[in-house]
Amino acid sequence: MATAQPQSACETDRQANIEAAAFPTREYIGAMALEMARLARDEGDVRLASLLEQAAGVAGHPPI
Repeated sequence: MATAQPQSACETDRQANIEAAAFPTREYIGAMALEMARLARDEGDVRLASLLEQAAGVAGHPPI
């Protein structure tokens, strides 16, 4: 019977990076924010469209 051994911090970081790459959350959020901005602009809500475009811009940059 195999026993679980603790993972090193480096291995844990590597696995987190692989999982993040498998589901590009920030890219998805950015794309959805741009689509919602387009819808808001079509409805005449320029302020909301601008805020959503800003959110898309933030999503396009790596987190600090």
